[in-house]
Amino acid sequence: MSTGEKHSKSRQIEEFVFIRVPHIIVGILFFVAAAINFINVIGRYVFSDPIFWAEEVLIFIVIWAVFLVAGSITYRGGHLNMDLVYSAMSPFWKRVINVAIALTLVACTIFTAVQSWKVIALHYRNHGVTAGTDIPLVIPHSALLFGFSFMALAAILRIRSYITGKFD
Repeated sequence: MSTGEKHSKSRQIEEFVFIRVPHIIVGILFFVAAAINFINVIGRYVFSDPIFWAEEVLIFIVIWAVFLVAGSITYRGGHLNMDLVYSAMSPFWKRVINVAIALTLVACTIFTAVQSWKVIALHYRNHGVTAGTDIPLVIPHSALLFGFSFMALAAILRIRSYITGKFD
């Protein structure tokens, strides 16, 4: 197997893990959310009996969906950029800015993942649950731990793309 084939195979695996799987899971989550919302509307307006847990669960689905695709956005280099000044910079200064962005992104996502772990541990020790449905608070807060860890991993794997500013 040549180096190009090995690179292509690893890229395919990365794209499967960072793009395809999260998008499939989020698609399923949004389908479930739409179904819950539809059933809740029927229950509320037809039977005057809404599903008491629907809004809380829908919020958690959205939180998980956002943090699942955050790694995909990071992997593709698709974060919002303010590049009015950047586009006028010389290649040297663009590289300096790109390195600063890459290091800051990795440092901040790792820092936030560590802090999320501390919050999850606190909720676990205190048996924290939601007010309406008694869902353990570990579940929604785990989305942040997963999301920021996933973003850090994506940024580390694509560090060369962040430094060069070229995503393919």
